[in-house]
Amino acid sequence: MKRPVPIFTCLRSIGLVLLAGFVLTISSSLVLAQSEGGQAINLADGGKTNYQIVADPAADGIETYAAETLAGYLKEMTGAEFPVVAPEARDSDRPAIFIGLSEPALALLEDGDPLAGLSDEEHVARSVGPHVLLYGKGHRASLYATMEFLENSLGWRWYSPFEKPVVPKRSTLTLEPFSRQRGFDFVSRQLAARFNGDFYLQHGINMGLDTKLLNRGEPVPGHLRSWMPNENFVHTTFSYIPPTSDAEYADEFPWLEKRNYFETHPEFFSIGENGERVPNLQLCFSNRGLRAELTKNVRKQLSISGDRQIIMIDAADRPGRFCHCADCVALEEKHATPGGPLFDFLIELSENLRKDHPETRVKTLAYRRSQTQIPPKLPEGERLPDNLIVDFAPIEDCYFADWTHPDPNIQETFRHLKDWAAITAPGNLWTWMYPNPWGTGNEMPVGNVGRVVTNLRLMHGIGVRGLFLDHNGVNSRGGWSELQAFLVLKLSRDIDADVDALIAEFTGHAFGPAAPRMREYLAELEASRKAMTTLPPGVTYKSRNLDDRTFPYLTPANIHRWRQWFDEMETVTAKLPRELANVRSQRRELDLATLWKWFDLRAAWPGLYTDHRPFAERVLAANKAKSAAGIAPAWQLGEELVARFVTLIDAGGEKPLPGDFDGIDRDRIRTFLPRNHARGEQNRSVPDAEAAFGTAAVVDQPGDPFRCGFSEWKSRVPSVVTHGPRLEIPSEGIVPGEYHLHPLGEIDLTTDDSLIWFGRSWATNIEIGSQLWFPGETNRWKAWVSLKFTGPAYGGEGEDRVLCDRVILVRQSEE
Repeated sequence: MKRPVPIFTCLRSIGLVLLAGFVLTISSSLVLAQSEGGQAINLADGGKTNYQIVADPAADGIETYAAETLAGYLKEMTGAEFPVVAPEARDSDRPAIFIGLSEPALALLEDGDPLAGLSDEEHVARSVGPHVLLYGKGHRASLYATMEFLENSLGWRWYSPFEKPVVPKRSTLTLEPFSRQRGFDFVSRQLAARFNGDFYLQHGINMGLDTKLLNRGEPVPGHLRSWMPNENFVHTTFSYIPPTSDAEYADEFPWLEKRNYFETHPEFFSIGENGERVPNLQLCFSNRGLRAELTKNVRKQLSISGDRQIIMIDAADRPGRFCHCADCVALEEKHATPGGPLFDFLIELSENLRKDHPETRVKTLAYRRSQTQIPPKLPEGERLPDNLIVDFAPIEDCYFADWTHPDPNIQETFRHLKDWAAITAPGNLWTWMYPNPWGTGNEMPVGNVGRVVTNLRLMHGIGVRGLFLDHNGVNSRGGWSELQAFLVLKLSRDIDADVDALIAEFTGHAFGPAAPRMREYLAELEASRKAMTTLPPGVTYKSRNLDDRTFPYLTPANIHRWRQWFDEMETVTAKLPRELANVRSQRRELDLATLWKWFDLRAAWPGLYTDHRPFAERVLAANKAKSAAGIAPAWQLGEELVARFVTLIDAGGEKPLPGDFDGIDRDRIRTFLPRNHARGEQNRSVPDAEAAFGTAAVVDQPGDPFRCGFSEWKSRVPSVVTHGPRLEIPSEGIVPGEYHLHPLGEIDLTTDDSLIWFGRSWATNIEIGSQLWFPGETNRWKAWVSLKFTGPAYGGEGEDRVLCDRVILVRQSEE
């Protein structure tokens, strides 16, 4: 039985751990003892080698990739060239590193079939006399054996795609005999991969590295192919049955001939609350014609791409009831779950495909309590078909709480997961994890590393065997996303790995002498998270609000203390450019919290918080800085928030809202200052004592009559734009020289590419979608714009201008 390993038991006391990979760098010649007795393996001597790497180039490209990877690292390590040769070209008088089980490798093994006792993806790194054999069973197993050899025999490490691999330098390299066999504790492993596919490939990710190539219709090299291909990853129903040609996901399958099903078969689509068929909710899964057409299209996909693949059939990413027709409601009752209509079809489809397509797996999401998170009730002792995979996606769980938290909703989610485990076939329960928060939690300090570890272990304990990380933070290199990814990669191989030691190793590499203090900072954030016995309202995988209910631990005292810690960490890494850059990258969320609480901090420590601009500039500089591997984040962390905070601080605070908004819960209200992005030399904003933030945006090309409005892009290429409400103010309706509040109307945010725009050029705008839109939700707001018209053109005095000092949005209920 594997021993339980405590999490975060000693983060404050752990020093910089120098594991094998680091110890190796202190000597140019070192023998690594792996087992007793036998012949030593002299891989290199004085920067030269007698070894060759033997790999079969016909083995789907995997052995070639593994061999070239190993040769490259060995050269970097020893300075020696390790030639890569095919089995038939090897020199039998020289020792070899064999990748895979070619004939000469098999000839060295005298104990029967070396794969007979291995499970899928299990792999072996061993020596036989002077030779090294790296092999395994199943997809990429020889590559995994190669990486195991690099890590555990040679001290190689790679902590993050933003960092370079750590390769110990030794001109002489001698090993004692060794033999190790390893596998994975999760059979399907996928992260939202960004920046460097080699990092994920070399750490054992076996799904999703081919996605971009498949989406572009490009050939996929063998070493990048997924263990089980999944061409259409998620929210697929409108890919198979598009309601209209411009619907989201309608162009996922180039072979699909029909893309206007709502026009020709409206009965295939949901009946909404109004009793009418609608094209933008779900499919009507009780409809026999829909089932036949969807099954036909699934079979077409199999005929084109082959049997060995995952067919994803799940709900469109729209909240609410699947369908209000009587037959769908009856299926809800039959299966005792809101997902009854979909589950009923999936059971039928899986049984339908089992005989003709035995290698095919059907997959679906268990997602949202109001849809598919609750499993169906099956007859006593029955399970779902053994070719049906369920991907459990607890999107409604609060990102502060793991499944040991007593909150009733959190415990209900965990019960649902255990109920799924009771009815899925062994190995067919997977998870879609949300390790990093979206919304305001993405921009504030959050200690949620322990949550990921705890939940991953609980899931594995009840039978989850596939994992996907919806890894938001990695896009901006935000939060603890790199550490989380590193830990998940290690735990996917060994769920009982020593997490405290791994954290010490990771932080020691990333932050150098600042690592102990950085671990102390993480430990305090984790303790603050665990202290939230009552969870903040409305927080799920994301948070909308920036307030003390959501972040009770971000007190002025904590922020001030942590600021002192980061100043200390910058001091001790001042002469270490890589470590200093990592400290500053990790500091961004704390700097944003400092700007948020600026007035409180200045009141408590007036001599220390005199100038907010260095904090803002440090965030922006860290966003633009390239990492040690030459990579800059794909998303810029908190830049819109920085601009808002700077404006607010410069103004001394935001003016109160008009009395019209009295009585409305402040949590439902958002206020924004537009920005003028026009080209050329012009005043984009002007100081104005009457403005809500002390400054106002100048509207570019205001026009007559003046117009502003809301628009959003479903697609940029080709351009598919939809327009919402517009406000038109003719000259005779203008009262010059004063700010007046004008109702824009009700807007629905359905993408992150949405604007509230002003004037003819739209250059003055608010990118509202990127700040308020969250996928799969109804986002309905009422909007008002505050405008002032000046100058003779509008019947006033001074320069002809239209100024906007504030846009106010009030969130409407989903009903």
